[in-house]
Amino acid sequence: MLNTKHLTQYHTRSGWNALLPPRAPRDQKPANTRFASIVIGAGYTGLAAARRTAELESAKEVLVLNASEIGEGPSGRNSGFASIFPSKPTANEYGSADDDAIRKVRISMAGQEWLRLLIREHNIDCDWDEESLRINAAATPEGAVAAGDWLQSLRRWGFNCRVLNDEERVAQLGTDYYSTAFDVRPRALVQPAALIRGLAGSLPANVTLLERTLVTRVEGNGPFKVHSTKGSFTADRLFIANNGQARDLGILPDRTVTILTYAALTPRLDVDELTKLGAAPIWGMTPINSMGMTMRKLKDRFLVRSMSSYGRETDPKTVREELTRLYRNRYPRMSSHEFEYVWGGAMAFSGNGGFYFGEARPGIFGAVGCNATGVVKGTIHGKLLAELACGSQSELLTDRLRQTGPNWLPPEPFRGIGAMSRIAWLRHKAGREY
Repeated sequence: MLNTKHLTQYHTRSGWNALLPPRAPRDQKPANTRFASIVIGAGYTGLAAARRTAELESAKEVLVLNASEIGEGPSGRNSGFASIFPSKPTANEYGSADDDAIRKVRISMAGQEWLRLLIREHNIDCDWDEESLRINAAATPEGAVAAGDWLQSLRRWGFNCRVLNDEERVAQLGTDYYSTAFDVRPRALVQPAALIRGLAGSLPANVTLLERTLVTRVEGNGPFKVHSTKGSFTADRLFIANNGQARDLGILPDRTVTILTYAALTPRLDVDELTKLGAAPIWGMTPINSMGMTMRKLKDRFLVRSMSSYGRETDPKTVREELTRLYRNRYPRMSSHEFEYVWGGAMAFSGNGGFYFGEARPGIFGAVGCNATGVVKGTIHGKLLAELACGSQSELLTDRLRQTGPNWLPPEPFRGIGAMSRIAWLRHKAGREY
């Protein structure tokens, strides 16, 4: 018997989701309780696994169980960067760290292409943008050195990078806070809540989605009995795609930690205020330093994302005050630094950047540990996991199976002590980058 104990409880709605029209959740229990496959988790990974399984086994029924509403889970709470950067490339028996990086990029590129195809095929209105500036930036001499190293790596792995000179950097970003910046292609920006809602709304006919349904335990060795707050369901195969909560179902109990980061959106800004945020009409920036501030200039608003906590969400008032301070530091000339929406979002991190992928035990397949890059990587991992489970072979799947998985992490309370200590140390070390 496997027990579910942890679920991130958010204090506030996702700002991205709040911008969209109201949506009626699919929360009515289906009459059928027997399925060929059950997917636990309806984020990018889970929806991709369900979609691909339904395509490969069109005569069989798939059930997707999601604890929250679509758009209010982690997939609708990120900053909307569809990143294809490789996470911590590592040398292994299949080649050098660069070989590992190139394999990871190739897989992510396939994920981006599939997302692009689905968006076009199903007319998903999610502001998918591959043309606007997508910048990496640093604010300190140490950050500039790290940026130079990262720039060389990206170019070596096939990315097209253009360094912004001092005048262009200040003009495009609207701030002189940063000393180094470069634009990277290919990369995409997206409205994440609109994307995940569109993907959920375009699932194949043989997929049933059940929201507001928390899985409480799983029993059996095939067929499996999945107990939930909406009753019990049975399936021959399970897909575990709920990231940090996977450990509660016996998947990687000692491989990931849940870290929350925090974002805020301004109210609609007038033309004069938008002009203060840079000449580029739309841009996105991620920091070289992991503790730095992520920022996005939208067509009529501004988004900031920073701060980290372990396991539980920080009080929204504290988050608002800190994000306001960081925003003001970078844009002191703005007339107002008020936020309309402030929210947190959970991410599953592994110690070495590895993403668990495979058959955890007979009939149970898992893809866990997005390491803050779930839009594209979660999507392609879900697709490839379905192909693995259904016996489909490809070069991409072979590449994925050659990657190093997540390393071991100590149990609680040592895991939490270590995570919180590391967050504090990185925050102190970041200095002006934060």
